[in-house]
Amino acid sequence: MIFTAVFLLSLSALAFEVLLTRVFSISQWNHLSFMVISIALFGFAASGTLLNIIDTRKKGWEKRLSASSPVKIFTILYTVTAITSFIVLNRIPLDYFRLPLEPVQIFYLLTAFLLLSLPFFFTGLVVSLAYAFVPEKTGLVYFASMAGSACGAIIAVPFLPFLGEGRLIILAALIPLIIVPFERTKTVKIHDSTKSASRRKRLAFQASSLGVVLIAGMLVSMGDGAMVKVKPSPYKALSHILQFPDTRVTETVTGIRGEFDSIQSPYIRFAPGLSLKFKGILPNQWAIFKDGDNPFFLYKPQLQKEERFSRFTLPYAGYILAPNPESILLIQNGGGSGIPCAMASGAGKITIVEQQPQIAKIVQRHYNVTMVNKNPRSFLTISDKRFRIIHIENWGSSLPGSDALTQEYLFTAESFSEYLNHLTENGILIIARKLLLPPADSIRLWAVAYESLKSLGFKNPEQHIAVLRNWSTFTLIVSVKPLNDTAALKDFARNMNFDLVYLPNITKKMVNRFNIFDAPYHFLEISRLAEAYQSGTEKSYFETYPLDVAPQSDSRPFPGRFLKWDRLKALYKITGSRFYSLFMSGEIVVAVVFLEALVISIFLLVLPLFIIPKHGQKLYTSHILYFLAVGAGFMFVELFFIKKYIFIFGDPVISFTVVLTGILVFSAFGGYCSQRIGPNGLRYVLIALILVLMFIFFSLDPIVHRILACSKIIRYILAFLILIPSGFLLGLPFPLGMRYLLNHPAQRAYAWTTNGCASVLASIASAQIALSIGIPTIILCAAAAYLLAFLINNTKMNRHK
Repeated sequence: MIFTAVFLLSLSALAFEVLLTRVFSISQWNHLSFMVISIALFGFAASGTLLNIIDTRKKGWEKRLSASSPVKIFTILYTVTAITSFIVLNRIPLDYFRLPLEPVQIFYLLTAFLLLSLPFFFTGLVVSLAYAFVPEKTGLVYFASMAGSACGAIIAVPFLPFLGEGRLIILAALIPLIIVPFERTKTVKIHDSTKSASRRKRLAFQASSLGVVLIAGMLVSMGDGAMVKVKPSPYKALSHILQFPDTRVTETVTGIRGEFDSIQSPYIRFAPGLSLKFKGILPNQWAIFKDGDNPFFLYKPQLQKEERFSRFTLPYAGYILAPNPESILLIQNGGGSGIPCAMASGAGKITIVEQQPQIAKIVQRHYNVTMVNKNPRSFLTISDKRFRIIHIENWGSSLPGSDALTQEYLFTAESFSEYLNHLTENGILIIARKLLLPPADSIRLWAVAYESLKSLGFKNPEQHIAVLRNWSTFTLIVSVKPLNDTAALKDFARNMNFDLVYLPNITKKMVNRFNIFDAPYHFLEISRLAEAYQSGTEKSYFETYPLDVAPQSDSRPFPGRFLKWDRLKALYKITGSRFYSLFMSGEIVVAVVFLEALVISIFLLVLPLFIIPKHGQKLYTSHILYFLAVGAGFMFVELFFIKKYIFIFGDPVISFTVVLTGILVFSAFGGYCSQRIGPNGLRYVLIALILVLMFIFFSLDPIVHRILACSKIIRYILAFLILIPSGFLLGLPFPLGMRYLLNHPAQRAYAWTTNGCASVLASIASAQIALSIGIPTIILCAAAAYLLAFLINNTKMNRHK
């Protein structure tokens, strides 16, 4: 029974974790999903700590607690706490952004953390008991745990579109109850009293599980599921628009890629960069919101003259340089105002790339244009077409700073090179973004354009770039031909009351004329950067600027990340000495969660050391370091592939699902095969794993770029195949260490705690490593962790000789 319980609880717990990540991305912000990882793994770790404490009080606990009745009790408690914690999370007024202002938010956050950790605690308790009770079958326990987790990782794919996050969480929480009514306890036939007690116990379990199922059914059905409906954050754009009268959600589509809400409202007005000189009427609009934010707007012009509003928008400045273009490529990631611009330009052919299939279908049906539902980089890799205009529209998050952890490849140096290579000999690249103060995004994109032009052999790259702004947005224009005649852009800016930020041979008198700031901040900084490039001192500029505005590559693609830890004090002063503005940064969240995780990890690891009596089982430092290394190494590899595969699939959710499923499946088979490996085989397993990880570090990039050019189904197949060597080998060190390095149930429980704590810290640290140094560094950290495990094991083996 214990193996069945491990499988079902692992399945349900992983599904619960995946769905909680979706809940946090809707009800809070994406960067708070790190809390879900830490909550889950700490629940697992705490279970090992409890078993260590029990070991000091009672001997033979592993046999008693792994019996049928305790396992059923833990299973019922898992289901009850999973449902309860989700309902509470969905109802309490938890608001991360009010933490500095309202102390009560600390209580809400702590309540959510503790309640959500309970389901994972009971799951970890059963898994840890299995390791302690059947040490000779640790490979089979590992197989059951990983195979169940793999099923849980993928369960959301088929069911989420039909049930939604709330209902699916309830259903997933009920799955482990299967073992309660159908698994019978063994009875002793000698005494009738024993039979009667066993029968009463079985009926009690069945009644309890039935009661839980009935209550869950009531929660799902009450008010058409209102109790389990996930509400978006009040700071997201969807929450704002729903405050207006006569605004309604006409359709909601939920899937693995997110929740898409179609909104009809007479008050939707989206025209970023619209000139105040526009005196007409905007066309009717409706919008599609993804997870409550990142809206995509669709226009319904009733008259031809209503299409002309786009000629008064800032991005249209690029179209002025290419009148009546033969072909236009629009790469959309939110927004939607680029489509009217392309239509108003009189283009011969318009091609739109949209990687979200739900939005792509709606746009194609609405505008009747050529629509490509692909990852933009994949499309550019495959396509050999050239376009007169390439227009990139990506306005970013509605709350600046909250997208610091968002991984996107639209604005890397490699992407810019692709854009330029797909332009005609007189082509124009247009990029429209929000304007930030202090200047950040505009500086970085100018630098990326400059370096991309230079890498492609353009002389005097600064002669090919123009930047214009209004009060809240800016547009970057890159021309294949030098901008020798800028009269058209100057006239457009003057007629529309737009401000010039950068043009070849621009002077200070020409800037900050209409949308007036205290100083022409963006002009001054870009001019300084241009001079730095001319003098070869651009590295010094990037080092001294208070924000991280250096060009980003495919190895570090985080366009919303600008924080410099060594300039935090200067940034604090620049932003008005307000801690609140820094608190909104996703990177600050990572640091806070890491410190929280470190404190709790130390507590969970140190507590058993004080409780275990001196005459008890000794916990060697080498044991602790080995399982810390193995836990961290596993998580580093997993997170590396998740981040790397976003480049292939263009969607973090798809990448997460593919990698998690693949790694867990292949490591499960590794754990199963570990049953046939002797103690001397562990060192060879670790050597093989280190060699595979180093091969990945040096060779994966060119392989990934080749995969990008393949068809969709081939990309999925090859992505799974790449995971086999590392995934299989990852499944060996933990069960082998459990079996051959440890000889007491308490030691195995402590190893389980150590593994969980290391996994938490590594998962959080990997985010900061990717932001600061680059994604490839994560796999080097994994190799270093397994090298430490190898050295520890090798030292121990030599000592035994």
